Amino acid sequence: MQSVILPFMVVHAVVLLAIVFGGSRLQADGVQLALATFAVLASIWLSLVADGAIADIAAGAKDMDDEMASSHMGQNWAKAPFGLFRVIGPVFTVLLLVAELMALYA
Repeated sequence: MQSVILPFMVVHAVVLLAIVFGGSRLQADGVQLALATFAVLASIWLSLVADGAIADIAAGAKDMDDEMASSHMGQNWAKAPFGLFRVIGPVFTVLLLVAELMALYA
């Protein structure tokens, strides 16, 4: 999961910096479209990777041995709302992407 955080931050930082400092140069020769495509495709790819990682962690919670399941960490892990995590991640990504696209095309 941690391997997704850095690329996610870099992608959206690049988009933000381009929006803030790009000015009128963004409107020339399809730069807006290229930046929007980059943001959308990178967001989809990173959301899929993050969802896969959360699904793997949830599967690991179901496969705990008795010793791990009886520990405090195991008990917290067993009651974690992984389904909610799998919904919240893409929802926040879509909201961020919509805000970026609105700023890009405003």
